Amino acid sequence: MKLIFIFLITIISISDSVSQGEPWKRPLKICTGSDGLNFTNIQTFQDSAGVPCVIMLPDGNLISAFQWFRQPVGSLTWDRVAVKFSSDSGISWTSPQPVIMNGLPSNFKRPFDPALTVTDSGKIRMFFSSGLNVVFDTSINTYSAISNDGVNYIFEPNIRFGLPDRPVIDPAIIKFNGLWHLINPVTGGGIGAYHNISNNGLDFTRVSDIVSDVSHSWIGNFMIISATELRFYGSGMNIWFSSSSNGGIWSAFINTNINGGDPAPIKLSENNFLMIYTGQPYPVSVTANIESADNYKLSQNYPNPFNPQTIINYKLSKPGKVSLKVFDVLGNEVATIVNEKQNAGSYNVEFDGNELASGVYFYQLLLGNFTETRSMLLLK
Repeated sequence: MKLIFIFLITIISISDSVSQGEPWKRPLKICTGSDGLNFTNIQTFQDSAGVPCVIMLPDGNLISAFQWFRQPVGSLTWDRVAVKFSSDSGISWTSPQPVIMNGLPSNFKRPFDPALTVTDSGKIRMFFSSGLNVVFDTSINTYSAISNDGVNYIFEPNIRFGLPDRPVIDPAIIKFNGLWHLINPVTGGGIGAYHNISNNGLDFTRVSDIVSDVSHSWIGNFMIISATELRFYGSGMNIWFSSSSNGGIWSAFINTNINGGDPAPIKLSENNFLMIYTGQPYPVSVTANIESADNYKLSQNYPNPFNPQTIINYKLSKPGKVSLKVFDVLGNEVATIVNEKQNAGSYNVEFDGNELASGVYFYQLLLGNFTETRSMLLLK
């Protein structure tokens, strides 16, 4: 019998929004303009927050959703999707309110990267990233939930878009000329965006990826200008936009005057535009108790192929309580290898994979607030 393990390394921190650093150290900004290109009247929309979106509801009110990091760390409102409402075209906003997600599988991560839209029946649908609670890995996909009030949501079964070999994050959604467009920025070091279309807003078909370059990240949101022009506002040295008449072929990039990231624009009227975006870092008193990856390490020198009784190596540079576990792709714990207090040093532990069926599994090393996960494909 031969077992072959193929490993991918994933480091999990307190937030999955790592592209912009610690998100609780950044504010969301709001600005206005008359042409969707030049914006003024910049103000703070929400401190300690990120990943915004904004849409107009059928009654004319606005709703914005974002990831909120309300102090203290670990509180019920820390790293939660929250919403704010405006009844005066964005001049004033309600206080943030964390959303309630009903029916989310118990072994899933909390929702993150929200994107809102209004369904054909007038309800609010949120697209978001989530997946198995044990890893930030290939289990992360785009899901959706439905709501009548923008606060209370019901999880909708099935994946809206996912990939077998990498996480899918940061969805953006729009209905343009009768067709729903869902995009996600390419992950795994790629550029551009995955593009999916749908007639009903639930069942999506992948089409050709959207091309880009290293200076223009498709992390952002759509905005409809007219029946013949759809725009996407994205992240780069400056917030930029590109235009399309069909959602598939896009124009050259045009820079706005705003320096920031993850923009959420909306056209309120012919000469009235509003945009919420992630601003520059600022000092905060929040400190996250995250262990340095230098303190704990799984060995990267694995023999291949493995024997059924596999020796796993790891190193501790300081004492800590160690848990080394194995999960299947559904998040079920299939083995606990180590769970005890250990001193600094190098350790070997034996794992017997004879009883596992062929498939994908995850080693997870947990030490304090630090987690390292390796995905393995077990072939017997």
